[in-house]
Amino acid sequence: MKKKFSFAFILILFFACLNAQERIVKVDFESGSFYNNPKIPFDEPFAIIGETGSDIEFVKVNIFYEGKSYVLHSFVWNRTENNASGTFNIVVPPMLRSNTKYDFEVIIYKLLTKSQKEELLKDVEERTRFLLINNMYFDGKNVIVNKPTDVYNNLGQLITESLKHYESKNSIPIQAPSSLVLEELKKQSDFRFSRFFKRAPRIERDDIANKFITEKVEYLLSIISSELAPFVNSQLVQHHRQANIKTVETDKERFTLPVNIGMYAWDKTVSISNTSVHNIDFTPGAGLTIPFNNKSRLISRTRMFDSFGISAGVLFQPVVDDNGTEFVTPGVNLPLYVGLGLRVFKVVRLNAGVLVIGEKGNQDFNSLSVLPSAGLALELNLWIGIKE
Repeated sequence: MKKKFSFAFILILFFACLNAQERIVKVDFESGSFYNNPKIPFDEPFAIIGETGSDIEFVKVNIFYEGKSYVLHSFVWNRTENNASGTFNIVVPPMLRSNTKYDFEVIIYKLLTKSQKEELLKDVEERTRFLLINNMYFDGKNVIVNKPTDVYNNLGQLITESLKHYESKNSIPIQAPSSLVLEELKKQSDFRFSRFFKRAPRIERDDIANKFITEKVEYLLSIISSELAPFVNSQLVQHHRQANIKTVETDKERFTLPVNIGMYAWDKTVSISNTSVHNIDFTPGAGLTIPFNNKSRLISRTRMFDSFGISAGVLFQPVVDDNGTEFVTPGVNLPLYVGLGLRVFKVVRLNAGVLVIGEKGNQDFNSLSVLPSAGLALELNLWIGIKE
């Protein structure tokens, strides 16, 4: 008996360990795919692994909806000093949607040497200098900065574009150009040089202005370079290879029907002695929700809101105004509501919608009115025994 019990216990423990293990997908950089084209889980973590070589210092995984250009989620692997392995392992938490297709971008990076970082900074400085010189000029009276705010925004775009293939292993962000650069550009635009050029001949004025522009450009460049220094001087890695893995499907989820029950607020106004009287009250109700195919950035990037959809149902009691008149939806004999809403933390639905009502006992559908309503309901997914 003891042997049978021990065997059963070991068997249960074995299967429990199997279920506890993360599912694994492996990247094939040569074909730009996951080996064996697996489906990936949505309700449990899974690991993305790949062979990189011991010289790879950093790996980033970006996840997109199929065919979309914006990043939904991003995860990194950052080699530590005592890790000499030739593989990486990134764990993706359970945050994907069931029965949905995703694109994956897996990028591996190599560490830059000191001389490579110097060349990088030099290249960014040359591009920045060219942009500044082409946006500062002498109009015969003053040195002008061509639209300082536009120049500042263009500087930001230039720096972002120049460094888009680089990452800091130390997680140091790019902090250039700062607001100080914008203030210097505006200050230059507001300054008037008439008193410097009043008595100077035209050729001399041009020389003075060009010299001033050069000095100003170099001054702005020195500010930008100092702002870039923390990023460039960190453990900087450069894009080495990339795998673009398209149309990876998640597991199918059992089909569920979102059922909600909660309280719905309404305000039935009635006219008494030519005065509008508001009767604000709350009535319990229940209904169903039809979720939309939520692929918006808000729904994808926040864990607070997870489902946007349309809800419909009934209130358990009629709407009653201050005169004691009851209002229901004809044919249902209870108030019918329809609303749009978001689900919060997977269990609470916030709805904003309307009640479709008419005076109780009156079957004239032409006399129906629409009453604004807001609801707060507990929502649970009930399985009805079929797959999506």
